[in-house]
Amino acid sequence: MNQKESPSIASNLETIGLSVADRAAFEKLVTGLAEAAREGLSTPVGDYAVWRSRSGAEVWLHIAPASSDGPDAVREILGITPFFDGSSEISLNITERINRPDDNAFEGAYQAWVGVGEQGAAGGDYPLVFDAVDFAAFGSQNLPATCRARICGFCRELKAFGDEAAFNDSQSEGPGFAAQSFFPVGLFTESETAADQFITPRAPSSNALINGVIKGHRELVNEFTGQPFHWLEIESLSASYDIVAAPRVIEGDIRPGGIVQAACWLFGRILK
Repeated sequence: MNQKESPSIASNLETIGLSVADRAAFEKLVTGLAEAAREGLSTPVGDYAVWRSRSGAEVWLHIAPASSDGPDAVREILGITPFFDGSSEISLNITERINRPDDNAFEGAYQAWVGVGEQGAAGGDYPLVFDAVDFAAFGSQNLPATCRARICGFCRELKAFGDEAAFNDSQSEGPGFAAQSFFPVGLFTESETAADQFITPRAPSSNALINGVIKGHRELVNEFTGQPFHWLEIESLSASYDIVAAPRVIEGDIRPGGIVQAACWLFGRILK
């Protein structure tokens, strides 16, 4: 497929075919997803209600405990986290929980290493940070801990190249990236901020730059809205990632065996 539009930043919801025009439309969407949710997950802080699309898109709604007893008890929706249930299964060594100032009790991220150090020791091939859709379910887990996780990048920009030579040719200035490489942007941004003693350090973000080989690609439609989006399986450094993208952020032709560079926000779900 070929995208001719200029790339621009897409919201996380637009990235899985749930774009809304304004706040009123967003609230209507969330209410509709809550009513259509058929699965849930109980945690010490409340429940996740999970809406799943036939396309693989998911929205995890954060449901607070009932404000009172009885059949008329109100359960407030505190927030949502998007996800895409793809095919990735990545071995991780999780080292740290990350709570950001605006997170509710259901939200949070993990810092981890891709690959597992010898005999479960801390370390691995490279670090990353991802927002966990099921964060509240693992609050008592001792860290560090090894696990498998499904990691999906929600693209802000996606550049596709026909082959490795075209990818290399695009990097005409300064040091270039390898065709299979991973750059944890959110970790480096935090480190640079912390270097200034007069600035309060920010929590690491889940921003990442993933370069890799296209192993799978599907154009999908979210049946809840009829909006299209794209899923890709990308073989990168030491792991294969799921990536989703709104059509308007894609630049170039997506071809099996080609190379993509994806600037994205990482979401993940622990598989055990």
